[in-house]
Amino acid sequence: MPKAKNNVFRVKTDGFHGELFLPTEDKYPGKVLICFSGSDGKFELSRMLAGVFQSHGLTALALAYVMEEGLPGQFFHVPIDLLETAAKRLHGMGYEKIGLWGISKGAELALTAGSFLPKLINAVVAVSPINTVCQGFTMKKGISIAPGSTWTFHGREIPYTAFGLDKFPLCHVLRKSIRARELTMYDLYLPLVQNPAPAAVIQVEKITGPVLLISSKADTMWPSDLAAKQVMKRLQQHSFPYSYRHLSYDYGGHLFVPMELRLAKFFKGDRWKNKKPGQKARMDSLIKTLEFVSQW
Repeated sequence: MPKAKNNVFRVKTDGFHGELFLPTEDKYPGKVLICFSGSDGKFELSRMLAGVFQSHGLTALALAYVMEEGLPGQFFHVPIDLLETAAKRLHGMGYEKIGLWGISKGAELALTAGSFLPKLINAVVAVSPINTVCQGFTMKKGISIAPGSTWTFHGREIPYTAFGLDKFPLCHVLRKSIRARELTMYDLYLPLVQNPAPAAVIQVEKITGPVLLISSKADTMWPSDLAAKQVMKRLQQHSFPYSYRHLSYDYGGHLFVPMELRLAKFFKGDRWKNKKPGQKARMDSLIKTLEFVSQW
């Protein structure tokens, strides 16, 4: 196992963009958690998340999948291959068990990648998840719906559930968000969660390891709590042989991360009277996640 300084990886030289965070005392030998953020697309959040796990004695790889050199600039036809490359690299470094930790759009990636990379990925933690592969989108000039899937694998587009819209309903989202006094795209994603295209439903039963789902009932960005229940139902229907659990909290917003973020103020689940119980819920999820890791 590497014991020196953090290892930095780049697409041009390594096939993926990441940074390995090594704990001073490795409390989970042989295990590593690959962390990535959501539709903010920022590598810095992935680094912050990896730093949290590092501080608790767990090796973590912060991973970028968009918006860095050599990677797609938008959430459209993003290759899952880079996760495959990263996992193979980690196994080659001596890590026996590799888990994925993703939030929001990153949770969609974590569940999808886990289903496409059996044996290579040994566990999945999906925070504020969704149960279907979604249509892609771009953010070059505002938000635009892309003509295809968010993800590809080995050059092939992964089936997706379409929004059923010609263009992004910006005015509708703004009106809803102003009325709710928080950012929300719940109405946009609810039909996708309730009635996904059959071929686009994430085949979570193909994951070869335990699954942990984390959501908040107060998440109004998209219906993650309902989506998590759909994932649990599918795992049960397929007699999933590994452990699976859904942690559903009453407080905390869409950005359900084990640290404080300025962006959290955009969601009522982490604001005003909900601030302290939201913090408590998010930190409880960290404890439960570390327990999950210890039981792989």
